[in-house]
Order: sequence, then C-alpha cells, then structure tokens
Amino acid sequence: MAIDRSIPPPVRDFSNIKLNVPDPIILSNGMKLWIAGNGEDEISKLSIYLTGGTFQETLPMQATTCSMAVFNGNKNMSYAQIAEAIDYYGAWRASQVYDNCTEFALSSLNENFSHTLPIFIDSLMSPIFPDNEFELNKRQLAVNIATAREKVKYIANKEMMRQYFGNKHPLASDPTPEVIYSLTQEQIQNFYFKYYKAQNCNLVIAGHITDKEIATIEDILSKWKPNGAPSPQVEPQVTPSNEMLKVVHKEGAVQAAIAMALKTVPRRHPDYFKIRILTTVLGGYFGSRLMSNIREDKGYTYGIGASLSGRSFDGHISISTECDTQYCWDVINETKKEMKRLCTEPIPKEELDIVKRHMLSDLVKTLDTPFNIAGYIGNIFLYGTYPSYFNEHIQAILDATSNDLIETAQRYLDSSLMHIVIACDKNKMPEKEFS
Repeated sequence: MAIDRSIPPPVRDFSNIKLNVPDPIILSNGMKLWIAGNGEDEISKLSIYLTGGTFQETLPMQATTCSMAVFNGNKNMSYAQIAEAIDYYGAWRASQVYDNCTEFALSSLNENFSHTLPIFIDSLMSPIFPDNEFELNKRQLAVNIATAREKVKYIANKEMMRQYFGNKHPLASDPTPEVIYSLTQEQIQNFYFKYYKAQNCNLVIAGHITDKEIATIEDILSKWKPNGAPSPQVEPQVTPSNEMLKVVHKEGAVQAAIAMALKTVPRRHPDYFKIRILTTVLGGYFGSRLMSNIREDKGYTYGIGASLSGRSFDGHISISTECDTQYCWDVINETKKEMKRLCTEPIPKEELDIVKRHMLSDLVKTLDTPFNIAGYIGNIFLYGTYPSYFNEHIQAILDATSNDLIETAQRYLDSSLMHIVIACDKNKMPEKEFS
C-alpha cells in the first residue's frame, strides 16, 4: 500500500524514559570508575575528572595552561613522541577546564587501549614541563584571547560575568595576552603538584567495555597512589554589581552584542526544573517566544537564545544575541515583554506540549550512546548532580502544568532584577532607552 504523504505521521508521547546510573567500581588505589558499556563498536572513551579548575586558580588561566602543559612531555616521552604515538594508534585526547575540575579524555580503539592508556596516564602522573613547549602553549592561548577580545559578543559576556558574579569572582576573570605571557613554569607546576593527585580523580569509561579494558585501567592506574585527602570543592562568593545596565564601548563595532542575566536558584532547588521549562519556552529552542518575536516577527536579529546555567551554588538565566546597534533597546524591550507574558498569561496547552516534547527528545539523546550516558554521569563532578537527577528531570517535565509554570514565573522572572550588558560602538546607539 502506498503511503499518503499528505497525512503527517502520528505524534507519540515519550514513556518509560529512565537512566539507571551504575554504581562505580573501586580500583585498588581507591579511585572510583563508572562504566557506561554496551557499545557496539570496539572503541572506548575514558574521562578523568581531576579536581583543580577555575575556582582553584590563584592566577588567570592557570588551570587551562596546566592542562595543556602536562602533555608537553613526560619522563618517558617527549611532546613530539606523545603526539606521534597518539596519532599512530588512531587515538584522540582532549582536556577541558570547568569550575572545580578539569576533564581529561582519551578515545581509543579497544585493540590499542593497552598502548594508548599508559601514554595518557604518564602525562598526568609524571610531566616534565619543558620550556620550549610551555612557551608555545602560552603563545597559543594569548593569540586566541587577543582574537576573542576583539569581538563584541566576547566583550559583552565577559562584562556580564563581572556584573553578575562580581569583580573578584573567578568566573569574572578576563585575562589579557600580557597576563598569559607572564605565567611562569613555577606557577603552573605549583598548581599541578597541589591538585593532580590520585585522590582527586574520578573515572568514567564508555564504549564497548569488557573485562580486558577494566583490567588495563586497574593495571595502569594502580601505579598512581593517593597521598592524602581529596581537595575540597570551592564555592566562591557571588557579589553582583548594583549597576543593572552597562554599555561597553567598542570603537568601530558593526553590531551590538547584548547579554542579560537573571538570578534564579541552584540545581538542587525544587523549582529548578520548572525554571528550565520556562527558559525553554522563552528562548531555549528555535520556535521559542524570543525567536518568534524578535527574529521572525521583528527581524531585529538572526538569532536570540536563553539558557539556564545551573551550578551547585548558583543558577541564572542567560539571554544573548547580536543585532544592529539601532535595535538594541528594542530587543531588550521585547525580551522584557516576553518575560512579563510568562508571568501574566498561562502557557497554552499546545505550546507547552511542543516544549515538553522538545525537552524530552533532547534528554532522550542522552540514552542514545554509552558516550552520551558517560557525559551525563560526568555532570555529577561538573555541576553537583546526583544519580537520580535525570529521572527526576524527566518526571518534572511530564508533571508540569501551565498553573505551576505561571506561579514559578511570577516568583523568578522579574525583569527589573535582570543585569543587562551591551557591547557596541556607543556613537551608533540611538538615544532611546528601554522601558
């Protein structure tokens, strides 16, 4: 029978979506290893979450520079030999600095895992910090920062970090190329010796995982012995500015970048999931209210988005866009109107159903592959979540009603408390202010 293409396929609701986070294996040296297995392909990805991130820095970019420098050479191999070996075995490595930790990741074919893992771990256990490579690290970072600092989007976001978190907060740091070049080997090594320790590690491995890969991890990691208590998590004090609007001048800027931030609640607060739904309605997907109004209807921008940033100690809604400078006040006004609508008008059932399906489909992607599941387990170390967090998130979306959401909006979506930063050429700004 021919398919009638004029009839859309039925939409089915999600059901029985669950993520059962496994209990970790305890290695002989005390490290915890979480396993997300059952992958079909003979590949694996090991992530090591090592305490020592932005919040532990005593100098800007200290954690990032250290995460690069450990792969500059170790007691057994030079930087060139490490790079050549990783390439020869078809492996891939990466590092990423977060608030309280740094993630080091190794992706490898299972057949080569016993060769690639020792190279990877040697770099973390016994780096030698050669001067030449360290200078190259600094040059790379300095060039990247110099390029970024010319962009209005970067300028607006950095200034927003200062306005929202306070000048002394680590997230408000805005390093210059000169600051990067001034970093010394001693300062980087001090960071390394303070935080790169076995007791500060949590491991997550994903892919087609068998006893062979686990035995390899045990064999290699058992040589890394703990020598004290784990380093504590840090929660720097947030001291927002009393200045709710800040305009940063960028001579000759073609467009304006707008960044807005509104304080909400930390991840573990009972209202957090409902605020995430409201944020999605506001600007969290292509059909959101901000996109429909400001992009589709008014044509002020190519895109505008809202996201909920949740940490263990803080949560806030971020809204950002770029537009022609003459429209910046209009964009802000329309954003505030859409926030007010969420406080005064119940979300229609059809719209709420669309948003729920969008959010659920996005979460279901977490279950697609072992690598996605491993990433979600990693959120425990990055953002202070917990094993049942995923299932609670799913249930909160399914249970949310328009009445719940309008009450939540009235508690949190007060646009008069929103910090606003505009980065642009002030000479091109219209005199009109926002309402």
